[in-house]
Amino acid sequence: MADSTNRPARPQRLVGAWWGPAVGLSALGFYASATVPGDAPTREIFFNVPDGAWAVYAFLAALVGLLIFGFVRHASLWSIGQPTPGALKEIPSRLKNTVRLGMAQDKVRRDRYAGIMHWCIFSSIVVLTLVTAQVAIEADFPVSFLHGDYYLFFSFYGDLFGVIGLIGVGMALYRRYFAQMHRIRWDERLEDHLIIVGLGLVLLSGFFVEAARIMVTEMNQHPDWARWSFGGFTVAKGIGVFGFEDHQMLAFHAYSWWFHVAMAFGWLALIVFTRLDHMFFAPINAFLLRTDSPGRLTKIENIEEQEVFGVGFIQDFTWKQLFELDACVRCGRCTEVCPANIAGQPLSPMHLIQDLKAHLADVGPAIAQHRHEFSDPGREVSSVALIGDVIKDETLWACRTCGACVQECPVMIEHVPTIVDMRRYLVMSEARIPATAQAALENLEMRGHPWRGTALERTTWMEGLEEVPMFDGSQEYLYWVGCSGSLVERNLPVTKAVFRLVKESGASFGVLGQEETCNGDPARRLGNEYLYQILAQQLVETFKSKNVQKVITNCPHCFNTFKNEYPQFDGNFEVIHHTEFLAGAMQSGKLTAKHPVAANVTYHDSCYLGRINGVYDAPRQILEMVPGTNLTEMQRNLSKGLCCGAGGGNMWQEEVGERRVNHVRSEEAVRTGADQVISNCPFCIQMFEDGVPAVHPEEEGRMRPFDVAELLEKSVFGETAVAGERSS
Repeated sequence: MADSTNRPARPQRLVGAWWGPAVGLSALGFYASATVPGDAPTREIFFNVPDGAWAVYAFLAALVGLLIFGFVRHASLWSIGQPTPGALKEIPSRLKNTVRLGMAQDKVRRDRYAGIMHWCIFSSIVVLTLVTAQVAIEADFPVSFLHGDYYLFFSFYGDLFGVIGLIGVGMALYRRYFAQMHRIRWDERLEDHLIIVGLGLVLLSGFFVEAARIMVTEMNQHPDWARWSFGGFTVAKGIGVFGFEDHQMLAFHAYSWWFHVAMAFGWLALIVFTRLDHMFFAPINAFLLRTDSPGRLTKIENIEEQEVFGVGFIQDFTWKQLFELDACVRCGRCTEVCPANIAGQPLSPMHLIQDLKAHLADVGPAIAQHRHEFSDPGREVSSVALIGDVIKDETLWACRTCGACVQECPVMIEHVPTIVDMRRYLVMSEARIPATAQAALENLEMRGHPWRGTALERTTWMEGLEEVPMFDGSQEYLYWVGCSGSLVERNLPVTKAVFRLVKESGASFGVLGQEETCNGDPARRLGNEYLYQILAQQLVETFKSKNVQKVITNCPHCFNTFKNEYPQFDGNFEVIHHTEFLAGAMQSGKLTAKHPVAANVTYHDSCYLGRINGVYDAPRQILEMVPGTNLTEMQRNLSKGLCCGAGGGNMWQEEVGERRVNHVRSEEAVRTGADQVISNCPFCIQMFEDGVPAVHPEEEGRMRPFDVAELLEKSVFGETAVAGERSS
């Protein structure tokens, strides 16, 4: 075979391009290097393809032009959206999100298989980009470093990450074509096959090109060099058994080179037309991700002056929300964890985003043109109604606002604010709302709570208790009971348990009694932002007038509203959930769980305390400190816990679909074999009170729902004392 060191040196030209991802994925670095005199390990750039540089430049120019066209096309659609306040504030936090969530793909790691698969593919892209960038520097700049020992190492890690990339492709092929991964096929398209098969062909053809070069140049003369390119060397050994002549391998090298380059740039061109654009949009969306709490909905500023409430037309979304539509990769992770979808109800977060994206593509260009010509919002451009035709009313009402979709989305799409924005339009602009939800809002407006028909009062829970202090501003804590804690019969024991335990801890606290009113959370989640703002402003004024500084809440929904949403109305208070307070009191010795409570329990994480506000440890710490109690976790727990079904105002709606969400969750609880299901939320307790009998009709041995505070009360005071207190 010929010795490449005797060939005349060719001009040092760029093997790929300065544009990183395009170059890296083309894997041209597998067989490119600089030429230096002598016997130092090296090879020339466009071996056997003298016109290769011009081909690469031509392909690159076409690709760059196509990418610019694609970006401009997308940007013209995003531009029809409304401003996104604060999108460029808190830059350090946003850059951190870009690296951790966008580039390191932190969320994908929740699925270990997918995490490894994406790491293999993404790391190979990054490393092969660096490989080719080094070749470009060597070729077009007056420096020389790709020779000698470093060149051998360079050949090794280039091939190593080429193999790693193929492993990732293999894992993707297995999951798509052989594993029973149903969510992958919920919205399967031709592009999905082109992406994964095309990437595999790009990587494989790179090794075949390298193998052909090795057989002609290094196999006989410099086998020690060739072995460092172990991927190409292995392929070359396999081809070698057929005994091809040098001229045949040179021809094979040339043809395979052209195939490889065409495949590489063709694959990169898919970025413009397919979900591959998430390689750029995901890190950008991570940068744009909110830096405040995920439990905070956007405030409608100057609501009295607004002409349109919420989102009834595609251009009423913010440009950031429209950008999110393009970031979606149709992976189905959001739909897979959606409690409504799991129960067979008419909501798939993935399809909702995709339907909005398709609608934007259909009407967006006409809206942009109309705005350019007439300088108005262009709400009459489309004859198709966004809500009703594109997105069904029942789809929006099925959402629990539990945040599971937002948490699982690997490209940081925030589905819940998008859904609530459309609910706002339905309620405040169209007056379209389920009758039972409308009744709750009417009751909220007239009576200050959503519970229609209750005979209880705000102070009913105090009956039988001594010395219930009223908050007068001198105490450290305000104990906020909430609507469910005072006006729902089942929750009165929970309220009393929390009261007795806080009192036993020696804390200074008081309650508002009849002065309590709803904080507005049901109104905001159901879409009546106007009513919510009235209630919120009134309560903030009440808190300030009474010098409230710290608040203990029964309900995670109240907890979230006070902590995350009242600051929008200058209501800045220190808010603590009763499980956090009680866990702290036990750890400090102010409360002692001295009486054993023999119970096998399973714990349900409420969405608004756990997933949305990250409080997982405190309730479990209490259960661990109660002697005699044995905890068995449900299959879906902690951040992957399933909603009870009450969130998003669904406590006051009739569910539409195959099953009720609380029945699905109750089944999971019953399946653990526990005697009790423990939670921290009055809504969750009510949903289990309904759901457990439905899935376990036999009364004997039936699981019973309790709040953490009820269990702890028995351990602190003794079951006999608690039973006596309840009967008195």
